[in-house]
Amino acid sequence: MSSVLKKIPNILTISRIVLAPVFFILFIYNYYYLALACFCFASITDFLDGFLARKFNIISKFGQLYDPLADKILIFLGWLCIIIKPPFSQEILQSFKFDFLFSIKLAHLFNANPNHVVFFILAILLFRDLITTTLREEKFKKDKIILKTNYIAKIKTAMLVICIHLYLVYQLTSESSYQGYVLLFFECSLYLTLIASLISLFNYINQYRDKRI
Repeated sequence: MSSVLKKIPNILTISRIVLAPVFFILFIYNYYYLALACFCFASITDFLDGFLARKFNIISKFGQLYDPLADKILIFLGWLCIIIKPPFSQEILQSFKFDFLFSIKLAHLFNANPNHVVFFILAILLFRDLITTTLREEKFKKDKIILKTNYIAKIKTAMLVICIHLYLVYQLTSESSYQGYVLLFFECSLYLTLIASLISLFNYINQYRDKRI
């Protein structure tokens, strides 16, 4: 196997780290189409580097440590976009046709803003990632072992990427009749991400405590 091929997964990881702030800047300046395209491309690099690493059995400490970091940077900036421009605008909150959304129903139950429900979920997801990152670092420092990414964590990452994609599409459908359906899919993916995140967290904790790893 050529040395160039061995470097491709790491190059893709680095490109994702570079693309993340580009995507964020494009979003901030309301270039939603370009931001969506940039985020899509960055997401594809995430799939490709993992695929190539598995197919050609290319395993490196750099990839094991920085591939999750690249994912977290991209996802974190996606979260920041949602916080800066919340999904539930004043127009949507004043329109009864969106009352079927669970976040709105939950917010009404606690006399809160539906955006606060979304922010609370994002806070849980961030807290979960901080815990797993700490567990990974501590396990590596203590035992020189890198905790394995379980399949639930991969599902969680995939769902979160889909969630951010849907949010970006939602920004492009502000004048569309199917905006509510896009928002519904965004909401469903967000709650599924939350469930997968909590399950994968317990898996990481069990790995960390397992002396046989």
